[in-house]
Amino acid sequence: MRKLLFAGLFPLPALGLGLWLTLLGLLIGALNLAFFTEIWPGTPAAKSALLTLEWLLLLALLPQALWWVWRWLRAYTGPGWLRVLATAVFLSGACVVLALWFAVLGGGPIVALFALGIAH
Repeated sequence: MRKLLFAGLFPLPALGLGLWLTLLGLLIGALNLAFFTEIWPGTPAAKSALLTLEWLLLLALLPQALWWVWRWLRAYTGPGWLRVLATAVFLSGACVVLALWFAVLGGGPIVALFALGIAH
């Protein structure tokens, strides 16, 4: 089905083991937070520990995802204008990632939400 839809236009590099483990940790942490009252009823400190773990995994995910996209850009052999456009999108995404890193490391998750414009 993938070959029919994309006809080999976008050969994606394989995800590394570290990226898979980070995504798995984010999924498990999100499920723990979603079912917090059922899984951790007697430990109120678990919520802050899970939130800290989620933020750390998110901080670890961003450079890994950027590295994965960069590998795809380096291996891409399509039209030159599309490669230039993809590189521009990659560089703007890298700037957003750096801004979020500084926001989270400088002031915590709330500052990052303000930087994204989610919180008012």
